[in-house]
Amino acid sequence: MKQYKIVTNSQPTIVEMEVIKLLNIGWLTAGGINATYKHEHGAQGEHLQGHLVYSQALIKDSE
Repeated sequence: MKQYKIVTNSQPTIVEMEVIKLLNIGWLTAGGINATYKHEHGAQGEHLQGHLVYSQALIKDSE
């Protein structure tokens, strides 16, 4: 059985560190890294500053 995981964070260095940890324990990247602009609103509908969110998908065969 395959396992699938997505690592996501607004700080690319955090994504990088988590992906390195997973690669070192047998996970493989599934495609390239994705950067998406995230636009948000607060509880009262106020505009919050947008930011990039970085994501990397990984797969691993179950043992």
